[in-house]
Amino acid sequence: MTRRAMGQQVQRRLAAVIAADVVGYTRLMRLDEEGTIKTWWSYRQTIIDPIIDEFSGRIVKLTGDGFLAEFTSATNAVLAAYNIQRRVELRIAEVPEPQRMMFRIGVNLGDIFWDEEDIYGDDVNIAARLEGIADPGSVLISQSVFDQVKRTAQLTFENSGQQALKNLPEPVQTYRVVGELSHHSFVSGDPDQLVHQKPRQRIPNSLVVLPFSVLGEDPEQHYFAEGFTDDLITELSRFGGLFLTTRNASLALQDKPLDLSELGQQLGVAYCLEGSIRRLGDRIRITTRLINSVTGDQVWAEKYDSVFDKLFEVQDELAKSIVSTVVGRIEHETLVAARKKKPADMFAYECFLRGLEYHRLGGVTREAAEKALYWFNMAIEKDPEYSRAHAWKACALDGLAAWTQADYYDEELGSVTRALDLDENDAETHRIMGSICLSNQEFDKTEYHFQRALALNPNSAWILGRIGELYNFLGEAEKALEYHKRAIALDPLLPTYCREIEATAHYILGNYRETVKVVSQLLHKSRRACLYQVAALTHLSDPSALAKAVEELLAITADFPVQTLLQMESYRDQEIPRQLSDDLIKAGVLNP
Repeated sequence: MTRRAMGQQVQRRLAAVIAADVVGYTRLMRLDEEGTIKTWWSYRQTIIDPIIDEFSGRIVKLTGDGFLAEFTSATNAVLAAYNIQRRVELRIAEVPEPQRMMFRIGVNLGDIFWDEEDIYGDDVNIAARLEGIADPGSVLISQSVFDQVKRTAQLTFENSGQQALKNLPEPVQTYRVVGELSHHSFVSGDPDQLVHQKPRQRIPNSLVVLPFSVLGEDPEQHYFAEGFTDDLITELSRFGGLFLTTRNASLALQDKPLDLSELGQQLGVAYCLEGSIRRLGDRIRITTRLINSVTGDQVWAEKYDSVFDKLFEVQDELAKSIVSTVVGRIEHETLVAARKKKPADMFAYECFLRGLEYHRLGGVTREAAEKALYWFNMAIEKDPEYSRAHAWKACALDGLAAWTQADYYDEELGSVTRALDLDENDAETHRIMGSICLSNQEFDKTEYHFQRALALNPNSAWILGRIGELYNFLGEAEKALEYHKRAIALDPLLPTYCREIEATAHYILGNYRETVKVVSQLLHKSRRACLYQVAALTHLSDPSALAKAVEELLAITADFPVQTLLQMESYRDQEIPRQLSDDLIKAGVLNP
């Protein structure tokens, strides 16, 4: 009699599940039984087990020619699966094709039943079914996983359509993991981990705006609630006397149970704003509460009932209430500057919000990139003088270029130039123009637009990060570190891309151990982070660490040559890329 039959308790929890299987295992065993078994165990010891440990997962069981693994984080599960496939791809490159051991991997998220021996349930079965239809060497994920990782994994995905899976009554929407994000959009990146794990000292006059929730059952309104939250953060960021954590910190907390006191400690803020939105036809109801995160007491609560056309008036009124409470006063000049130009047509605003929603996924799927451009164009069609729509259209074009390889530079420049003509006092527009200038190595123009953006929005960690990146490219790494430090103070949830600035600056300064330390702390190592890690390790006496870093870099650049990655480093001082090139040649990842 089994322990389960004797009454062992079976429990339930939410988990991400990886199901993996060796492709053609029976055929491989017929060809070389002993060699196949040795290869399988070698993969486990050198690839599978270390990667699953690295991403905080656990192998539940082996299935003879595969394994089942469980993770508490969907993002970690997908990153582990992706990294396993890349390492295997690197390992088999020199192996004759008939003898290559490859895997199919499926990933699903849902409720599972578990005991001390195994995990069970429909959601475990879905992971196994996805693995069964995945292509050799690929990772196939479900819609539930995609919804969790699309903003955090920094990977690209291909819509694989709805798949009818055995013994399931309805088809499952699936996505194939394509690869690493090959570029960084002009829009800010998404959070992936806390930089500061320890409680932070609370900063006076500081605030985090939590994502507004949606009242009602219309899923279409989530884009509206996110857009309203984003706009409110942007408006509040203009007030210099207010220390405001950024949009990244806000969105990272979405759909998570929150203890406001713990949250205040983690982010170092004195106040938390939370609220909800309900829209019925042309009317909206917005409720808000300002909470003292030290005591947990409610400072005030407000309810706004209005017609949709008066939305921006409600936004302005709410911003004034927040600032007057947290800071204690509002400078008249700041209040005037905060009144940016509003769209003449509210439908144009709705189109703009939809465009933003899709643009933030533009690097993740081509479909999202195309839809972002469509909605920004719709906003411009409804209101040709809507400056923000013109500015973000430039971003959408850049996002689409990553998929089509087309050159949209002139169109991007024209679009953001039009935006500045319409509204010269919008911080995001100046940031976008600065990014375009940087891509063309127009460093002086870049510095002007980035600094102008910062003057207009002193609370933007993303703008501070972009300025830090610029000073790295100018060879002024000490300045880059100063701006990076200011950005981290504003946003402890900065994305990997921004934290690469610190690693790069230390490399430029010759602080190679610091470069390696910073990269090692990243939850997700991008191609660029791996590149600088390898270069830095060539200056340290640690051959095993260098060998591991080289393997990581080659795995993550399997479809993106190191030479191409190096060419993207746009330094004004050519001595820096020359040094970088020499180090990569020394490491054996770049041809002389």
